[in-house]
Amino acid sequence: MHREKLLITALPAWCKLNDVNFLDSRVEDLGGSKGFGLVTERALNSKGTFDIPTLLTVPRDLILCAEAVEEHGKADQHFRRLLDAAGGKSLRGDVLLFLLMQMTIGSPNRSQNVGLSTAWTAYANMLADVVPVPSMWSEEERILLLGTSLETAVNAKLAALLREFEALREQTATISWCKKCWWDNEALQFEDWILVDAWYRSRCLELPGIGECMVPVLDMVNHSSQPNAYFEHTSSNGVSLLMRPNMVLEVDSEITISYGTSKSEAEMLFSYGFIDEQSTNKSLALTLEPFPDDPLGKAKKAVFAGPPLLRIYVDQDEIKWECPFLFLMLLNEEDGLEFRMLQQTDGSRSQLKVFWQGSDKSDATETFESLISSHPLSDVFKLRAIALLQDRIRRQLERLYESEDEVDLVADIPFVGPDRRSNAMFLRKSEKSTLEKAFAAADKQKNSLLESEVVLRYLGSMEDEEEPGDEETNSSDELQEDFS
Repeated sequence: MHREKLLITALPAWCKLNDVNFLDSRVEDLGGSKGFGLVTERALNSKGTFDIPTLLTVPRDLILCAEAVEEHGKADQHFRRLLDAAGGKSLRGDVLLFLLMQMTIGSPNRSQNVGLSTAWTAYANMLADVVPVPSMWSEEERILLLGTSLETAVNAKLAALLREFEALREQTATISWCKKCWWDNEALQFEDWILVDAWYRSRCLELPGIGECMVPVLDMVNHSSQPNAYFEHTSSNGVSLLMRPNMVLEVDSEITISYGTSKSEAEMLFSYGFIDEQSTNKSLALTLEPFPDDPLGKAKKAVFAGPPLLRIYVDQDEIKWECPFLFLMLLNEEDGLEFRMLQQTDGSRSQLKVFWQGSDKSDATETFESLISSHPLSDVFKLRAIALLQDRIRRQLERLYESEDEVDLVADIPFVGPDRRSNAMFLRKSEKSTLEKAFAAADKQKNSLLESEVVLRYLGSMEDEEEPGDEETNSSDELQEDFS
Protein backbone atom coordinates (compact mmCIF):
# COMPACT_ATOMS: atom_id res chain seq x y z
CA MET A 1 0.00 0.00 0.00
CA HIS A 2 1.34 3.40 -0.95
CA ARG A 3 2.06 5.44 2.18
CA GLU A 4 2.43 9.20 2.46
CA LYS A 5 5.58 9.09 4.54
CA LEU A 6 6.22 11.77 7.13
CA LEU A 7 9.82 12.68 7.87
CA ILE A 8 11.06 12.30 11.43
CA THR A 9 11.43 16.10 11.48
CA ALA A 10 7.64 16.16 11.96
CA LEU A 11 7.96 14.30 15.29
CA PRO A 12 8.54 17.35 17.57
CA ALA A 13 5.35 19.03 16.30
CA TRP A 14 3.43 15.74 16.63
CA CYS A 15 4.67 15.34 20.21
CA LYS A 16 3.71 18.89 21.15
CA LEU A 17 0.24 18.42 19.68
CA ASN A 18 -0.26 15.13 21.59
CA ASP A 19 1.29 16.09 24.97
CA VAL A 20 4.39 13.90 24.65
CA ASN A 21 7.09 15.65 26.66
CA PHE A 22 10.84 15.37 26.18
CA LEU A 23 12.79 16.39 29.28
CA ASP A 24 16.47 17.00 28.56
CA SER A 25 16.24 14.52 25.67
CA ARG A 26 15.51 14.40 21.95
CA VAL A 27 15.16 11.93 19.08
CA GLU A 28 18.17 11.75 16.79
CA ASP A 29 19.37 9.66 13.86
CA LEU A 30 22.20 7.60 15.33
CA GLY A 31 23.29 6.28 11.95
CA GLY A 32 24.20 2.76 10.89
CA SER A 33 22.06 -0.13 12.07
CA LYS A 34 20.73 1.74 15.11
CA GLY A 35 18.55 4.15 13.21
CA PHE A 36 16.71 6.65 15.40
CA GLY A 37 17.15 6.79 19.16
CA LEU A 38 16.97 9.08 22.16
CA VAL A 39 19.93 11.16 23.34
CA THR A 40 20.46 13.60 26.20
CA GLU A 41 20.40 17.34 25.55
CA ARG A 42 22.55 18.13 28.57
CA ALA A 43 24.71 16.32 31.12
CA LEU A 44 22.61 14.39 33.67
CA ASN A 45 23.49 12.85 37.03
CA SER A 46 21.36 10.49 39.14
CA LYS A 47 23.99 9.70 41.75
CA GLY A 48 23.16 10.41 45.38
CA THR A 49 19.72 11.84 44.72
CA PHE A 50 16.15 10.76 45.26
CA ASP A 51 15.02 13.07 42.46
CA ILE A 52 15.60 10.70 39.55
CA PRO A 53 15.57 12.62 36.23
CA THR A 54 12.53 12.00 34.02
CA LEU A 55 13.48 11.87 30.33
CA LEU A 56 10.15 11.36 28.56
CA THR A 57 6.42 11.22 29.36
CA VAL A 58 3.68 9.77 27.16
CA PRO A 59 -0.02 10.28 28.07
CA ARG A 60 -2.45 7.40 28.57
CA ASP A 61 -4.59 8.10 25.51
CA LEU A 62 -1.67 7.40 23.16
CA ILE A 63 -1.00 3.90 24.50
CA LEU A 64 -2.16 1.36 21.93
CA CYS A 65 -3.60 -1.52 23.96
CA ALA A 66 -6.69 -3.73 24.08
CA GLU A 67 -8.83 -1.00 25.65
CA ALA A 68 -7.71 1.60 23.09
CA VAL A 69 -8.56 -0.70 20.18
CA GLU A 70 -12.01 -1.43 21.61
CA GLU A 71 -12.73 2.27 22.27
CA HIS A 72 -11.71 3.19 18.73
CA GLY A 73 -14.06 0.53 17.42
CA LYS A 74 -16.93 2.31 19.16
CA ALA A 75 -16.09 5.64 17.51
CA ASP A 76 -15.14 4.46 14.02
CA GLN A 77 -17.88 2.50 12.22
CA HIS A 78 -15.53 1.45 9.39
CA PHE A 79 -13.05 -0.01 11.86
CA ARG A 80 -15.90 -1.62 13.80
CA ARG A 81 -16.97 -3.53 10.70
CA LEU A 82 -13.38 -4.63 10.15
CA LEU A 83 -13.05 -5.81 13.76
CA ASP A 84 -16.35 -7.68 13.66
CA ALA A 85 -15.39 -9.46 10.45
CA ALA A 86 -11.71 -10.26 11.03
CA GLY A 87 -10.85 -9.42 14.64
CA GLY A 88 -11.59 -10.75 18.10
CA LYS A 89 -9.13 -13.65 17.95
CA SER A 90 -6.15 -12.10 19.74
CA LEU A 91 -4.83 -8.76 20.95
CA ARG A 92 -2.02 -8.94 18.40
CA GLY A 93 -4.49 -9.51 15.56
CA ASP A 94 -6.69 -6.60 16.64
CA VAL A 95 -3.70 -4.24 16.95
CA LEU A 96 -2.49 -5.27 13.49
CA LEU A 97 -5.94 -4.43 12.08
CA PHE A 98 -5.80 -1.05 13.83
CA LEU A 99 -2.36 -0.32 12.33
CA LEU A 100 -3.59 -1.41 8.91
CA MET A 101 -6.55 0.95 9.30
CA GLN A 102 -4.22 3.86 10.15
CA MET A 103 -2.06 3.00 7.14
CA THR A 104 -5.19 3.04 4.94
CA ILE A 105 -6.42 6.37 6.31
CA GLY A 106 -2.99 7.88 5.72
CA SER A 107 -2.68 6.57 2.17
CA PRO A 108 -3.08 9.26 -0.52
CA ASN A 109 -4.34 6.67 -3.04
CA ARG A 110 -7.33 5.29 -1.16
CA SER A 111 -10.48 5.05 -3.26
CA GLN A 112 -12.79 6.67 -0.69
CA ASN A 113 -12.65 8.56 2.57
CA VAL A 114 -12.62 5.95 5.29
CA GLY A 115 -12.11 5.77 9.03
CA LEU A 116 -11.39 8.33 11.73
CA SER A 117 -7.90 9.80 11.82
CA THR A 118 -6.10 9.53 15.16
CA ALA A 119 -2.70 10.50 16.55
CA TRP A 120 -1.56 7.06 15.42
CA THR A 121 -2.43 7.87 11.78
CA ALA A 122 0.39 10.40 11.56
CA TYR A 123 2.71 8.40 13.81
CA ALA A 124 2.35 5.29 11.64
CA ASN A 125 3.37 7.39 8.65
CA MET A 126 6.63 8.19 10.46
CA LEU A 127 7.44 4.53 11.07
CA ALA A 128 9.99 2.79 8.87
CA ASP A 129 9.01 0.94 5.69
CA VAL A 130 11.52 -1.77 6.54
CA VAL A 131 12.11 -3.43 9.91
CA PRO A 132 15.29 -5.59 10.09
CA VAL A 133 13.49 -8.66 11.51
CA PRO A 134 14.08 -11.89 9.49
CA SER A 135 10.46 -12.07 8.30
CA MET A 136 11.31 -8.99 6.17
CA TRP A 137 14.62 -10.35 4.88
CA SER A 138 15.01 -11.24 1.21
CA GLU A 139 15.10 -14.87 0.12
CA GLU A 140 18.89 -14.63 -0.29
CA GLU A 141 19.29 -13.20 3.19
CA ARG A 142 17.18 -15.96 4.74
CA ILE A 143 19.59 -18.53 3.28
CA LEU A 144 22.08 -17.26 5.87
CA LEU A 145 19.82 -18.75 8.56
CA LEU A 146 19.93 -22.31 7.19
CA GLY A 147 20.74 -24.76 9.98
CA THR A 148 20.08 -22.26 12.77
CA SER A 149 17.14 -22.44 15.14
CA LEU A 150 15.61 -19.52 13.20
CA GLU A 151 15.35 -21.40 9.91
CA THR A 152 12.21 -23.26 10.98
CA ALA A 153 10.87 -20.35 13.05
CA VAL A 154 11.04 -17.81 10.22
CA ASN A 155 9.53 -20.21 7.66
CA ALA A 156 6.70 -20.99 10.09
CA LYS A 157 6.16 -17.27 10.76
CA LEU A 158 5.89 -16.40 7.07
CA ALA A 159 3.51 -19.30 6.47
CA ALA A 160 1.33 -18.17 9.38
CA LEU A 161 1.33 -14.56 8.13
CA LEU A 162 0.26 -15.72 4.67
CA ARG A 163 -2.63 -17.72 6.15
CA GLU A 164 -3.69 -14.66 8.16
CA PHE A 165 -3.56 -12.42 5.09
CA GLU A 166 -5.61 -14.81 2.97
CA ALA A 167 -8.15 -15.11 5.80
CA LEU A 168 -8.31 -11.30 6.02
CA ARG A 169 -9.02 -11.09 2.29
CA GLU A 170 -11.79 -13.69 2.54
CA GLN A 171 -13.38 -12.19 5.67
CA THR A 172 -13.47 -8.61 4.32
CA ALA A 173 -14.27 -9.23 0.66
CA THR A 174 -17.91 -8.18 1.16
CA ILE A 175 -17.16 -5.03 3.20
CA SER A 176 -17.58 -2.21 0.68
CA TRP A 177 -14.77 0.06 1.87
CA CYS A 178 -12.32 -2.84 2.13
CA LYS A 179 -13.26 -3.93 -1.38
CA LYS A 180 -12.70 -0.43 -2.78
CA CYS A 181 -9.59 0.54 -0.78
CA TRP A 182 -7.82 -2.82 -0.59
CA TRP A 183 -8.92 -5.51 -2.99
CA ASP A 184 -10.32 -4.01 -6.23
CA ASN A 185 -7.03 -2.33 -7.12
CA GLU A 186 -4.85 -4.71 -5.06
CA ALA A 187 -3.58 -1.76 -3.03
CA LEU A 188 -3.17 -3.95 0.05
CA GLN A 189 -0.36 -6.45 -0.40
CA PHE A 190 0.98 -9.35 1.67
CA GLU A 191 4.08 -7.21 2.32
CA ASP A 192 1.87 -4.68 4.16
CA TRP A 193 0.68 -7.39 6.54
CA ILE A 194 4.28 -8.49 7.12
CA LEU A 195 5.17 -4.86 7.88
CA VAL A 196 2.46 -4.21 10.49
CA ASP A 197 3.37 -7.53 12.16
CA ALA A 198 7.02 -6.43 12.24
CA TRP A 199 6.04 -3.07 13.75
CA TYR A 200 4.08 -4.77 16.49
CA ARG A 201 6.65 -7.48 17.23
CA SER A 202 9.59 -5.09 17.42
CA ARG A 203 7.81 -2.31 19.33
CA CYS A 204 5.35 -3.90 21.76
CA LEU A 205 6.11 -3.97 25.48
CA GLU A 206 4.44 -5.09 28.70
CA LEU A 207 2.94 -2.60 31.16
CA PRO A 208 1.50 -3.53 34.59
CA GLY A 209 -2.28 -3.25 34.59
CA ILE A 210 -2.38 -2.80 30.81
CA GLY A 211 -0.57 -5.80 29.36
CA GLU A 212 0.98 -5.89 25.90
CA CYS A 213 0.86 -2.52 24.19
CA MET A 214 2.67 -0.08 21.92
CA VAL A 215 3.83 3.28 23.27
CA PRO A 216 4.75 5.88 20.64
CA VAL A 217 8.17 7.59 20.91
CA LEU A 218 9.15 5.31 23.80
CA ASP A 219 9.38 2.59 21.14
CA MET A 220 12.29 4.54 19.60
CA VAL A 221 14.53 3.95 22.61
CA ASN A 222 17.21 1.40 21.77
CA HIS A 223 18.30 -1.65 23.75
CA SER A 224 21.47 -2.15 25.76
CA SER A 225 22.64 -4.97 28.02
CA GLN A 226 23.79 -2.16 30.32
CA PRO A 227 20.85 0.26 30.10
CA ASN A 228 20.91 3.71 31.65
CA ALA A 229 17.11 4.20 31.73
CA TYR A 230 13.86 2.36 32.43
CA PHE A 231 10.15 2.97 31.86
CA GLU A 232 7.25 2.72 34.28
CA HIS A 233 3.47 3.02 34.28
CA THR A 234 2.65 6.24 36.18
CA SER A 235 -0.15 7.04 38.61
CA SER A 236 -1.79 9.13 35.88
CA ASN A 237 -1.92 5.99 33.70
CA GLY A 238 0.68 7.33 31.32
CA VAL A 239 4.23 6.10 30.81
CA SER A 240 7.45 7.76 31.93
CA LEU A 241 11.04 7.09 30.91
CA LEU A 242 13.39 7.64 33.83
CA MET A 243 17.15 7.63 34.28
CA ARG A 244 18.48 4.68 36.29
CA PRO A 245 19.97 5.48 39.73
CA ASN A 246 23.71 6.06 40.10
CA MET A 247 24.22 7.07 36.49
CA VAL A 248 26.18 9.92 34.92
CA LEU A 249 25.36 10.85 31.34
CA GLU A 250 27.24 13.40 29.26
CA VAL A 251 25.53 15.63 26.74
CA ASP A 252 24.51 13.72 23.57
CA SER A 253 24.74 10.35 25.37
CA GLU A 254 22.38 7.71 23.98
CA ILE A 255 19.51 6.80 26.30
CA THR A 256 18.91 3.03 26.40
CA ILE A 257 16.61 0.51 28.05
CA SER A 258 16.67 -3.28 28.32
CA TYR A 259 14.43 -5.31 26.04
CA GLY A 260 14.81 -8.24 28.44
CA THR A 261 17.63 -10.41 29.78
CA SER A 262 15.97 -13.79 29.25
CA LYS A 263 15.79 -13.62 25.44
CA SER A 264 18.22 -15.77 23.45
CA GLU A 265 20.25 -14.42 20.54
CA ALA A 266 17.79 -16.03 18.10
CA GLU A 267 14.82 -14.47 19.91
CA MET A 268 16.42 -11.01 19.81
CA LEU A 269 17.09 -11.33 16.08
CA PHE A 270 13.60 -12.74 15.41
CA SER A 271 11.75 -10.02 17.34
CA TYR A 272 13.99 -6.95 17.03
CA GLY A 273 16.30 -7.57 14.08
CA PHE A 274 19.62 -7.49 15.92
CA ILE A 275 21.76 -9.52 18.31
CA ASP A 276 23.24 -8.05 21.46
CA GLU A 277 26.80 -9.37 21.26
CA GLN A 278 27.40 -8.31 24.87
CA SER A 279 24.64 -10.56 26.17
CA THR A 280 25.65 -13.56 28.28
CA ASN A 281 22.47 -15.48 27.41
CA LYS A 282 23.65 -18.39 25.29
CA SER A 283 20.63 -20.53 24.51
CA LEU A 284 18.55 -21.85 21.65
CA ALA A 285 15.24 -23.60 21.12
CA LEU A 286 14.65 -26.47 18.70
CA THR A 287 11.38 -28.00 17.61
CA LEU A 288 10.76 -31.64 18.44
CA GLU A 289 8.42 -33.97 16.59
CA PRO A 290 7.24 -37.50 17.56
CA PHE A 291 8.66 -40.41 15.62
CA PRO A 292 6.84 -40.91 12.29
CA ASP A 293 6.39 -44.60 13.11
CA ASP A 294 5.18 -44.03 16.67
CA PRO A 295 1.51 -45.15 16.73
CA LEU A 296 0.94 -42.86 19.72
CA GLY A 297 2.84 -39.90 18.22
CA LYS A 298 -0.17 -37.82 17.19
CA ALA A 299 -1.92 -38.49 20.50
CA LYS A 300 1.17 -37.41 22.47
CA LYS A 301 1.37 -34.14 20.57
CA ALA A 302 -2.38 -33.56 20.90
CA VAL A 303 -2.50 -33.91 24.71
CA PHE A 304 0.72 -32.04 25.46
CA ALA A 305 0.15 -28.61 27.00
CA GLY A 306 2.38 -26.28 25.04
CA PRO A 307 4.74 -26.36 22.07
CA PRO A 308 7.09 -29.37 21.86
CA LEU A 309 10.35 -27.43 22.20
CA LEU A 310 13.83 -28.43 23.28
CA ARG A 311 15.66 -25.58 25.00
CA ILE A 312 19.44 -25.83 25.38
CA TYR A 313 21.28 -23.20 27.39
CA VAL A 314 24.56 -22.41 29.09
CA ASP A 315 24.42 -21.80 32.84
CA GLN A 316 27.74 -20.80 34.42
CA ASP A 317 29.72 -22.65 31.71
CA GLU A 318 27.57 -25.76 32.19
CA ILE A 319 25.29 -27.03 29.42
CA LYS A 320 21.71 -27.62 30.54
CA TRP A 321 18.54 -28.51 28.70
CA GLU A 322 14.78 -28.47 29.20
CA CYS A 323 12.19 -30.40 27.22
CA PRO A 324 9.06 -31.59 29.07
CA PHE A 325 7.65 -33.09 25.86
CA LEU A 326 10.67 -35.37 25.48
CA PHE A 327 9.71 -37.36 28.60
CA LEU A 328 6.23 -37.97 27.23
CA MET A 329 7.60 -38.73 23.79
CA LEU A 330 9.92 -41.53 25.01
CA LEU A 331 7.20 -43.55 26.77
CA ASN A 332 5.22 -46.40 25.21
CA GLU A 333 2.28 -48.60 26.08
CA GLU A 334 4.53 -51.32 27.52
CA ASP A 335 5.94 -48.71 29.94
CA GLY A 336 2.48 -47.90 31.29
CA LEU A 337 1.38 -45.05 28.99
CA GLU A 338 -2.21 -45.16 27.81
CA PHE A 339 -4.62 -42.91 25.92
CA ARG A 340 -8.39 -42.98 26.31
CA MET A 341 -11.31 -41.12 24.82
CA LEU A 342 -13.74 -41.12 27.72
CA GLN A 343 -17.46 -41.22 27.06
CA GLN A 344 -19.86 -38.84 28.80
CA THR A 345 -23.16 -39.93 30.36
CA ASP A 346 -25.03 -38.46 27.38
CA GLY A 347 -23.07 -40.71 25.02
CA SER A 348 -20.84 -37.97 23.62
CA ARG A 349 -17.06 -38.22 23.72
CA SER A 350 -14.88 -35.95 25.83
CA GLN A 351 -11.37 -34.79 25.01
CA LEU A 352 -8.47 -37.19 24.69
CA LYS A 353 -7.01 -38.27 28.06
CA VAL A 354 -3.54 -39.59 28.86
CA PHE A 355 -2.89 -42.07 31.67
CA TRP A 356 0.38 -43.07 33.31
CA GLN A 357 0.45 -46.21 35.42
CA GLY A 358 -3.35 -46.10 35.54
CA SER A 359 -3.61 -42.47 36.75
CA ASP A 360 -5.06 -39.64 34.67
CA LYS A 361 -2.25 -37.16 33.91
CA SER A 362 -4.06 -35.11 31.26
CA ASP A 363 -3.60 -31.92 33.30
CA ALA A 364 0.05 -32.68 34.09
CA THR A 365 1.58 -33.51 30.71
CA GLU A 366 4.56 -31.22 31.40
CA THR A 367 5.53 -33.18 34.54
CA PHE A 368 6.46 -36.57 33.09
CA GLU A 369 10.12 -36.05 33.99
CA SER A 370 9.19 -36.04 37.68
CA LEU A 371 6.48 -38.71 37.23
CA ILE A 372 8.97 -41.26 35.88
CA SER A 373 11.67 -40.43 38.44
CA SER A 374 10.22 -42.89 40.98
CA HIS A 375 9.74 -45.68 38.43
CA PRO A 376 12.01 -48.76 38.80
CA LEU A 377 13.20 -48.16 35.22
CA SER A 378 13.93 -44.48 35.80
CA ASP A 379 17.54 -44.76 34.57
CA VAL A 380 16.35 -46.58 31.45
CA PHE A 381 13.94 -43.74 30.70
CA LYS A 382 16.71 -41.18 31.31
CA LEU A 383 18.93 -43.05 28.86
CA ARG A 384 16.16 -42.95 26.26
CA ALA A 385 15.84 -39.20 26.83
CA ILE A 386 19.57 -38.63 26.37
CA ALA A 387 19.56 -40.76 23.20
CA LEU A 388 16.71 -38.68 21.78
CA LEU A 389 18.36 -35.45 22.88
CA GLN A 390 21.66 -36.37 21.26
CA ASP A 391 19.94 -37.42 18.05
CA ARG A 392 18.11 -34.08 17.80
CA ILE A 393 21.35 -32.16 18.42
CA ARG A 394 23.19 -34.29 15.85
CA ARG A 395 20.56 -33.58 13.18
CA GLN A 396 20.72 -29.84 13.84
CA LEU A 397 24.52 -29.82 13.67
CA GLU A 398 24.45 -31.78 10.42
CA ARG A 399 22.05 -29.19 8.98
CA LEU A 400 24.45 -26.41 10.02
CA TYR A 401 27.51 -28.16 8.56
CA GLU A 402 25.78 -29.11 5.30
CA SER A 403 24.48 -25.58 4.69
CA GLU A 404 27.87 -23.85 4.98
CA ASP A 405 28.68 -24.01 1.25
CA GLU A 406 25.28 -22.56 0.31
CA VAL A 407 25.67 -19.82 2.91
CA ASP A 408 29.15 -18.93 1.61
CA LEU A 409 27.75 -18.52 -1.91
CA VAL A 410 25.27 -15.80 -0.90
CA ALA A 411 27.09 -14.17 2.03
CA ASP A 412 28.91 -11.57 -0.08
CA ILE A 413 26.42 -10.83 -2.84
CA PRO A 414 25.21 -7.19 -3.06
CA PHE A 415 21.59 -8.10 -2.22
CA VAL A 416 22.59 -9.15 1.32
CA GLY A 417 22.66 -6.31 3.83
CA PRO A 418 25.89 -6.12 5.87
CA ASP A 419 24.09 -5.93 9.23
CA ARG A 420 21.92 -8.93 8.37
CA ARG A 421 24.98 -10.86 7.23
CA SER A 422 26.81 -9.97 10.43
CA ASN A 423 23.89 -10.98 12.67
CA ALA A 424 23.30 -14.25 10.83
CA MET A 425 26.98 -15.24 10.91
CA PHE A 426 27.19 -14.42 14.61
CA LEU A 427 24.13 -16.57 15.27
CA ARG A 428 25.52 -19.47 13.24
CA LYS A 429 28.83 -19.42 15.11
CA SER A 430 27.19 -19.10 18.52
CA GLU A 431 24.60 -21.85 17.99
CA LYS A 432 27.20 -24.18 16.48
CA SER A 433 29.39 -23.78 19.57
CA THR A 434 26.46 -24.35 21.95
CA LEU A 435 25.27 -27.43 20.05
CA GLU A 436 28.73 -28.99 19.92
CA LYS A 437 29.12 -28.50 23.67
CA ALA A 438 25.63 -29.91 24.25
CA PHE A 439 26.41 -33.01 22.15
CA ALA A 440 29.57 -33.66 24.17
CA ALA A 441 27.70 -33.14 27.46
CA ALA A 442 24.96 -35.55 26.36
CA ASP A 443 27.59 -38.13 25.43
CA LYS A 444 29.05 -37.87 28.91
CA GLN A 445 25.61 -38.32 30.49
CA LYS A 446 24.88 -41.30 28.25
CA ASN A 447 28.13 -43.04 29.19
CA SER A 448 27.39 -42.49 32.87
CA LEU A 449 23.89 -43.97 32.54
CA LEU A 450 25.25 -47.00 30.68
CA GLU A 451 27.04 -47.94 33.90
CA SER A 452 23.78 -47.97 35.88
CA GLU A 453 22.86 -51.38 37.27
CA VAL A 454 19.23 -50.83 36.23
CA VAL A 455 20.30 -50.16 32.64
CA LEU A 456 22.71 -53.09 32.57
CA ARG A 457 20.02 -55.47 33.82
CA TYR A 458 17.56 -54.10 31.26
CA LEU A 459 20.05 -54.53 28.42
CA GLY A 460 20.80 -58.03 29.67
CA SER A 461 17.14 -58.96 29.66
CA MET A 462 16.83 -57.68 26.08
CA GLU A 463 19.71 -59.96 25.04
CA ASP A 464 18.08 -62.94 26.76
CA GLU A 465 14.91 -62.40 24.76
CA GLU A 466 16.72 -62.69 21.40
CA GLU A 467 15.62 -65.58 19.17
CA PRO A 468 18.08 -68.52 19.11
CA GLY A 469 18.51 -68.25 15.34
CA ASP A 470 19.49 -64.56 15.38
CA GLU A 471 22.99 -63.67 14.29
CA GLU A 472 25.23 -62.77 17.17
CA THR A 473 25.76 -59.18 16.07
CA ASN A 474 23.72 -57.43 18.75
CA SER A 475 26.50 -55.51 20.42
CA SER A 476 25.69 -53.11 23.18
CA ASP A 477 26.36 -50.26 20.74
CA GLU A 478 23.64 -51.54 18.39
CA LEU A 479 21.22 -51.88 21.29
CA GLN A 480 21.97 -48.31 22.30
CA GLU A 481 21.27 -47.19 18.75
CA ASP A 482 17.76 -48.69 18.87
CA PHE A 483 17.21 -47.69 22.44
CA SER A 484 14.90 -44.76 21.77
